[in-house]
Amino acid sequence: MQTAFKTAKHLRLGSIRTRLGLTFLVLLALIAGPGLLGVRQLQSMGEVTRTMRDEALPRILAVSEVERALTTHKLLAERHVQSTDFRQQADMLRQMRATEAQFETQLDRLRTDLLGLTSPRRIDRIERHWQDYRASLAEVDRLMEQGNLRRAAARLQGPTMAAMDAAEDELKALIAETRAEADRLSTRVDAEYIKTRNGTLSAVAVGLLATLLAVFWTARFVSQPLLRISAAMQRLTRGEDDIEIPHLSQREDEIGILSRAAESFRGKLVETRLLAHDLDLERLRLEASGAQLRATVHNMPLGLAMFDHQGTLLIWNAAFEVIWNIPKNWLHPDQTQDTVLAEMARLCPKEHRAQFAQTVQTRLAEKGAEARSEIWRLTDERSISGIFQPTPDGWMLICEDITERVTVEERIRKLARNDSLTGLHNRLSFQEAIEAALQDSDAENPAAIMFIDLDRFKSVNDTLGHPVGDALLRQVAARLRWLVRENDVVARLGGDEFAIIQHDGPQPEAALSLGDRIIAQLSSPFEIDGHVVQIGGSVGVALAPLHGDTPEDVQKHADLALYAVKEAGKGHCRVFDPEMNARQQELHALEQALRHALKSDGFTLHYQPLIDLKTGRLRGAEALLRWRHPTKGPLSPAEFVPLAEELGLIQPLGLKVLDMACQAAMQWPDDLKISVNLSPLQFHRYDVAQDVLNALDRSGLPPERLEVEITEGVLLDHTDATLTALKRLRAHGISVALDDFGTGYSSLRYLRAFPFDRVKIDAAFVGELPSDEGAGAIVRAICNLCEAFSLNVTAEGIETDPQRVFVKEAGCSFGQGFFFAAPMPLESFMAYLAQMRAA
Repeated sequence: MQTAFKTAKHLRLGSIRTRLGLTFLVLLALIAGPGLLGVRQLQSMGEVTRTMRDEALPRILAVSEVERALTTHKLLAERHVQSTDFRQQADMLRQMRATEAQFETQLDRLRTDLLGLTSPRRIDRIERHWQDYRASLAEVDRLMEQGNLRRAAARLQGPTMAAMDAAEDELKALIAETRAEADRLSTRVDAEYIKTRNGTLSAVAVGLLATLLAVFWTARFVSQPLLRISAAMQRLTRGEDDIEIPHLSQREDEIGILSRAAESFRGKLVETRLLAHDLDLERLRLEASGAQLRATVHNMPLGLAMFDHQGTLLIWNAAFEVIWNIPKNWLHPDQTQDTVLAEMARLCPKEHRAQFAQTVQTRLAEKGAEARSEIWRLTDERSISGIFQPTPDGWMLICEDITERVTVEERIRKLARNDSLTGLHNRLSFQEAIEAALQDSDAENPAAIMFIDLDRFKSVNDTLGHPVGDALLRQVAARLRWLVRENDVVARLGGDEFAIIQHDGPQPEAALSLGDRIIAQLSSPFEIDGHVVQIGGSVGVALAPLHGDTPEDVQKHADLALYAVKEAGKGHCRVFDPEMNARQQELHALEQALRHALKSDGFTLHYQPLIDLKTGRLRGAEALLRWRHPTKGPLSPAEFVPLAEELGLIQPLGLKVLDMACQAAMQWPDDLKISVNLSPLQFHRYDVAQDVLNALDRSGLPPERLEVEITEGVLLDHTDATLTALKRLRAHGISVALDDFGTGYSSLRYLRAFPFDRVKIDAAFVGELPSDEGAGAIVRAICNLCEAFSLNVTAEGIETDPQRVFVKEAGCSFGQGFFFAAPMPLESFMAYLAQMRAA
């Protein structure tokens, strides 16, 4: 105050202009300085806020997306290797590709858009580890495609996960950098806010002080004209912003200058108050955000409890109480972590309660800022995961009830290793069991690998339906489990294929004994839903390691033994013999030669004449397929037609026979027919009627000159489809003959239901004539039956004149056999035809 009075005393010596001019210069300096400082602080605060919004937050989001994509891809890769369902594998592959795209997109964004915030070398290292991981994962996929699941799993858990861990380590370092940057910006925001608030308060304080000084100097040195300005300024300082300053600015003296200065002061004060109001609104918004954060923590589905560095409970939510069955209002602030952990351990099994607290203490004692996790199985069968996360002032525990997820994962693991229908081991676990058997067995104590195939199972499925078939498979599995020892392995490989690994006993005697018991059990009737089902079984055996030192070799040899059983007539057990391998090689060579002959026109047709027994005249011929093997010479159709059926070559082979026969018949007189045999598979798998009609169109042969011959095997399955095809052929004028009648599943309903034109008596009956009375009775009965249905009868295999006479008198209209002529090539048949016509 003494300094002020000294200054006032000095100012009294000048004019009002001088005194007030100096006063207001000081006043403006005191107001403008803090005001400009406040504006600069607001600009700085805006810059920090924009940095947080435009740079730090996008970087945090991008790093989070990269971390989530990396974790998701890792989980999908592990499940993809564990899964055996190709549909699940395909779905997981699609998800992995989407995750890879997301990962690479976010990483590129970090590299380009946010380059100034992120170390390029760290992103390069993450990308390099990612590429190593993807390359190793590609090798895992290749191993899976080769069926080597064990190596694929080992590859995944080894180099693949090592590359993934390296990428995760680099990513964690990047996350730490990002968090540090965010914390730094947050600290800057807080500092800038404090500086802005202090500057504003300083500006307000300086303004008030300046106003008081102005009033003081105006009242003392300016006299009455300035009282009005003084009163207005006082009201202005009380917050009356709408007050009008006395209009004295037109004056040229010091009073006018003072009036204009008052107007300027009023504007600055209003601006400052508006700025303070905005700052108050920002403070309220921040307080509301804090309240929203507390509400989010309280309502989050994960359980959360936070403790300070002294182990005192700070924060918890309702989900934490629910997960650990803690009574409501039992928890309270300042509660110790030991008390809380003891309450949590109450839900653990008694023998694990002490270990629970010890595990928590161990996790808290571990160095580093990384989160650490545990999974607890509680007495109520729930599974709880816990994540221990260090905080700057202590630690927090995040809990989740993962019971449903654990149950699903256990069910998936079981489905991956067990057959869903029978509960037996599936192909994957059986493969692992063979690998273990190879390790545990030797030449003196081999293990028996037994492949079992159900006979006539397809007929059960087709006639009684798949539910009965499934029930039959379950009963078969139960019988197989009952037959084996506890340490033996029983598996279902798929369809009606089963397998057993027999560990103990002298081999191969023990395996053969078990195989006989299996066949006996499978041959016993099954009672299912009121149906009595009769099937059978065939068993092939290979000994490990005598018959192979790899699972693939042992299974291949067991399969060869099973194939040999089926080829020999099914219904028995057989141990692998090296000759079977040679037989398999022989069949493979036969297959290659068969395919080559089909492409190179290596097949020919021989024609056996069909004779009218009443007139002795030639009525046509039957086309018989012949093949001269390059090394084996002529082969019977019985040796290669079944192989063609098995390989799916019967349709092109049948088309070739039709074309050759129809084209040959076009060279004959118009009154001669050509007969062509059709395979059952041509009816069951292909549109045989259309194939026949197409052959007629290509050759130009009239339909009434063609006769197709079928066996009773065509009629056993697919009755409706077969009947439709036969009716379609007859509708076009093509004749249909039933071949080998009486040797198969002969049934009168075939003659009644199917549109046959002719029945052929098998040569097995004709060959016994006329001495065998039983064969004679059968031939007469067939002729009488066909006469009742108005069907012509052909006798096959006539070799003597007495046989010709007998079948003619019995009622046969036509005959074939060596008595008339053997099957012959087309050139010989043309000569035979000319001879018959000339006679």
